[in-house]
Amino acid sequence: MNRYANLMEDPEVEIICDMRSDTVTRPDAGMCAAMTDADVGDDVMGEDPSTNALEARLAEMLGKEAAFFVTSGTQGNFTGLLGHCGRDEEILVGCGYHVHTYEAAGTSVLGGIALHPIEPEADDLLAPGDIAAAVKGDDPHLRSYGW
Repeated sequence: MNRYANLMEDPEVEIICDMRSDTVTRPDAGMCAAMTDADVGDDVMGEDPSTNALEARLAEMLGKEAAFFVTSGTQGNFTGLLGHCGRDEEILVGCGYHVHTYEAAGTSVLGGIALHPIEPEADDLLAPGDIAAAVKGDDPHLRSYGW
């Protein structure tokens, strides 16, 4: 992630919008006014018109049946990982990848999902052979937690 932060210091790079993280963005006056004037309701009960409209719009844009709003990138990543894995499963991930370096504890502690880091190639991609070599066999002794 530091390579993106370093771009902020580069006078050759024109930063149009800083989207490195949900924690560095700041709403402008128009955004604050929109939040203040927004119709609100209970999103859990499906009664928040703003959330419902946002979810419907994103589902349409992405060609999906439905979407749901989460409050942070970390929550979105964690939700996505939980949607693909159950407890006692493992994710193969590149060493230094965001989800491993900055969110691994939540994935493991809260989700019960182990992360198996693999050293990426020079282009930051995982080599197919390294992925294949890291896949564990169907042996309970090789599973993440051994049960």
